[in-house]
Order: sequence, then structure tokens, then C-alpha cells
Amino acid sequence: MKILFVVSEVAPYVKTGGLGEVMNALPKELHRLGHDVAIFMPLHGKIDRQRFPLLPIGRAKTLRLGRSKIPHRFMASLLSQVVPVYFFDQPKLFGQRDQVYGGIDGNYRYLVFNQAVFSLLETLDWTPDIIHCHDWPSGLIPNYFANLPARSKLNNIKTVFTIHNPAFTGTTNAWQIAPEFKDNVETPVPTDRNKMSYLNFLERGIRYADVVTTVSEPHAEELKEPLTDHGLSDLLKAKKRRFFGIRNGIDYNIFNPRIDKHLPVNYDEGILHRKYDNKRALQHRLGLTVDDQIPMIGMNTRISEQKGFNLLFEVLPNILDLGVQFVIVGTDQGGYVKTLNEFAKKYPAQFAYRPYSEELGSLVYAGSDLFLMPSRYEPSGLGQMVSLRYGSIPLVRRTGGLASTITNYNPKNNTGIGFVFDAYTSSALFVSVKRALRVFQNKKRWWELMRRAMNTSYSWELPAKKYIKAYQLAVKKF
Repeated sequence: MKILFVVSEVAPYVKTGGLGEVMNALPKELHRLGHDVAIFMPLHGKIDRQRFPLLPIGRAKTLRLGRSKIPHRFMASLLSQVVPVYFFDQPKLFGQRDQVYGGIDGNYRYLVFNQAVFSLLETLDWTPDIIHCHDWPSGLIPNYFANLPARSKLNNIKTVFTIHNPAFTGTTNAWQIAPEFKDNVETPVPTDRNKMSYLNFLERGIRYADVVTTVSEPHAEELKEPLTDHGLSDLLKAKKRRFFGIRNGIDYNIFNPRIDKHLPVNYDEGILHRKYDNKRALQHRLGLTVDDQIPMIGMNTRISEQKGFNLLFEVLPNILDLGVQFVIVGTDQGGYVKTLNEFAKKYPAQFAYRPYSEELGSLVYAGSDLFLMPSRYEPSGLGQMVSLRYGSIPLVRRTGGLASTITNYNPKNNTGIGFVFDAYTSSALFVSVKRALRVFQNKKRWWELMRRAMNTSYSWELPAKKYIKAYQLAVKKF
């Protein structure tokens, strides 16, 4: 099949979270399985032109939107030398901006990007069978294609829309919009720029796509229930069998302690003792007490309410009183930096926070003993799957993709690959931490647990094959 991914970010060009990693891995796996795959994304100002040389394709073009004329061109690169990546080059909207999302004209920027897919298809000598759209930044494309003229030569193209994070519906989120301005997704997409800030990209993607997926099977069920649906259950139930979950995977050519270039010492399950060289290196780098016998809890995550930080802060002093070290690496999205720095000042030998970098992210996976994800909701989660391969045992709340990937440790029969708690309460989190630390004291059991975790595979092969079935379902007539 011919598949065009339309997406806002792709690692390594630009990445703000897990979506960028998914878009690096899934297209490559589909290519490996024999499909003809390409990617379309904005040419963001953050993209390093020296690191990623880009070639122009076709001629400069003009996109008409209402009375506006928007000049643009397309640039091209190759992801891992196998998958073409086409960039929408419009400097005023993307190239001269530092932020990937946001801005008072954020919806307008991405509406133009969505429209530009037609300009790209005119430029390419290539017509996809499927356009696979991801999260709100490409949510208008299914709407546009569902309303093409009857004689359009593009009518055979089908759309698949994947929900990665249902909380975000556009630059202006649904809960910020007064009821009288709520987007009626049945109406045409407006060309009046003043009305674009109220658009609900996410709901339009769901409403008009031929098939809708989300990034784990449990999360698909959560989105059908009113208490956990983010207001989407009615739309999703209307899709019936054309909505389902497909878990994400991990690219082990990237997330692998045996070859990770960011680690001071590489290792695998056969030389697992070298993991502790990385632990000591992390302790030294962050100014913590250097002692590999001290249990270390790590987090490498967006720092937001969704990720359970409100819960964590309620019991963090109690956790530190257990004699552990705690390391957090991430990008603050919830105004938590002041609190994190206060903990670091109060517990300098035990607690450290640093802004995200790839190097520190890898070192947290390799250096920590436990990897904490106490998320309020987690559609998929990649951190828990990465931590398994690095031998950092996941401690997670049972929700979404965390529920489908991490089995709870059972001391009676020595099974399971992590520690799981159910209730979204600080007491449930604290009890789970204490349970994990008791197992940590039994070195024989802990090393068995680490090896079992490192041998657990969540590759992209099975999810990619499920996406192929989703594409095949999309091309079938209703």
C-alpha cells in the first residue's frame, strides 16, 4: 500500500514528546514490511538545517485560503535513508517560530498546513492509498477529504486518524472555549481567520476519518466511557468497529543500552553489572551520594498534571524518607519547576531535577533502579517500555498503555515485570514504592526481575501489521 503520514513532529528532526518517536519508528517498520511510505510535516524553525540537509522539490506555490494567498514550497529529506520526508516550508507560519505548537494563531497555522496536503499531492508524482493523520495538528484532513467533489481524482484516498493524546483538541483547547462558541463539527471548515481559534481539530478528525485508532487497547475502552472519555465517547461509539486501539512499540535500534551512544558504559543482560557504572556516573553528575546500593527512582517525562506530579508531590518527602534517591529529567509543562527546585535544595544528596536532554534521558533509564510513571491517564506510554530494555523496573498506575504493557510482580511465583497500583491516590503510590523497595533488598530476586524485564520485547512489528489491517479496513466500502 501507499501510505502518507501527516504529522506535526518526527524525531530526530524535531521532537516534543512520544509522538515524535512513534513517527520515527512506525513508518520505517511499514517500509520494512514492504509498503511505500512517506511523511509530511511542517518545516519548523527548530529543525537543524546543518544536521539535516534538505533539498527543494517542485516549484514554489501559492495556497489560497479565503482572500489570503500563502506562498510556500516543499523540501525533502530521507528518514534513516529509507523513508521520504516532505516539509511544508512557510517561514512566517513555521520556519521563523521557535515553538512547534502554540501561539495566538496556532489553529490558523495548522489549518494552512492541513490544506497544504493538496498542494503536496499536486507536486508529487505519487498518490497514496491512505493518509494517516496523527492527533489534532492533522485533524482537518479527514474533514477535507470526506467533502471532496464527487469527480475529484483524490476520492479513492482514505483517511485513518490516530488519537495519541485526547486532551488536546487544537491550540485553543475545548475546555477553554465558551459553550456558545463550541465548534459544530458538522459545519464546513471556516475560511474566516477570526473563527479558526474555535476549531476542534481532534473531533473533526474523529468524525470524518474512515478509521480511527488510539495507541493502546485499554485506552480505546477508556475513551468509550463517560468518566474517562475526554468528551469523545459519543463520537467514538458512532465509529463502531472502525475505532480500536493499537499499542505503540519501541525501536530497539535506538533504545538499547548495548549501543546507546549517550551512556558512559554500554551493557546488556549478559553483563548487567555494568549498568551500575551508569548509576554511579549519574549520581556523580547530579551531585548525589555516589553509592550503587542506594535505590534510585527515575522519571524521564513531560512534567505535567497528566503525568501524576500532583500525586507525587503529596508523598515525595515520605518516599525520600525511605532512603532512596530520586531523579527527574523532563520539560516542564505545568509550572512545577519551582517545586522541583525546592525539593532539590532541601534534599541535595537525594533529589535532582534537570531539563530534558537525550543524553540525560538515556542516563536516567540506565542509572535508575525503578522508573516511575504514576499517570492520571496514559494513552500509550513509551517510557515504561524503554525502561524495561534498560533494566529499570517500571512502577506504574494501571491505566491505558501502562495497563497493557506492564504486568504486576508476583513474589509467590516470581512473575511479572513491574509494580502496578490501581487507585489514583498518593497512598496507593506510596504503598507500591515500599513494596518495590522490599523486593530491591532481595538482590537475587531483583536481578531475576531485571533480566526478565530486559528480555521483554515490545517491537513495532506486531503493531505495524495491525495498522496494515486498519488501512485495509479503511479502503473497504461501508
